[in-house]
Amino acid sequence: MKKRYILFIYAHPDDETFASGITISKYSQDKNTHSHLLCATRGQAGKAGDPPICSVEELPQQRESELRMAASILGLASVDLLDYEDKHLGEVPSTELVHHIHAAIEKFQPEVVVTFAPHGISGHPDHRAISAATTQAIHTLPKDTSVRKLYYATRASNSTFGAIQPPFSDPIESITTEIAGPEYRPQVAEALRAHRTQHLSVERVFPGVTTGEYASVPPLNQYILAWTNLADYKITGKEDDFFYGIK
Repeated sequence: MKKRYILFIYAHPDDETFASGITISKYSQDKNTHSHLLCATRGQAGKAGDPPICSVEELPQQRESELRMAASILGLASVDLLDYEDKHLGEVPSTELVHHIHAAIEKFQPEVVVTFAPHGISGHPDHRAISAATTQAIHTLPKDTSVRKLYYATRASNSTFGAIQPPFSDPIESITTEIAGPEYRPQVAEALRAHRTQHLSVERVFPGVTTGEYASVPPLNQYILAWTNLADYKITGKEDDFFYGIK
């Protein structure tokens, strides 16, 4: 069977688990599917934990280590980091970010690319910036690109994001794709715990996870199909597979 590739493009360590943990875990079980992550920063503007797990100076290296542990738990095939400054991604020239994204697409040859919805779910400016750059990159790819679909990670307005209502969401009618995998909730919880410095955020959004529980982890991830170059592609109901319609 032909190998299939997904490229997740996010801003910070832990975005991958918060937004797409179920999805990555599910596709990692398919030996013919390989998921890769391009992460734009090392999350150096985040907290070091309470009490602190490391110094402020050590935080970028610590968060990278946590990301690689979480990636291993989820089953990501690789993690590439761009090393931009956390909270300053919007100041990076868009052409520069697009260049890096094009290079990652050339490297991994994904059929599917996933990033944040334009609002970034939390509204974080880095989330918005990486969404905008990824969208621009997709729309400026050559005609012979491997990419067939671009998805935006989001949450439906009629549901919560773990235990909270996210600042930004989309109407359930706008959700085109739901990747469900309730059996992977313990795996996602373990990946969330790997982000040790971010335990306050993890516990706020997913209560109980830091103490070994996983009931607050949603059983599915939700997406909007933002772009496709598949001719005459139509969705009936909601997709349950990124590769639906790709031959």
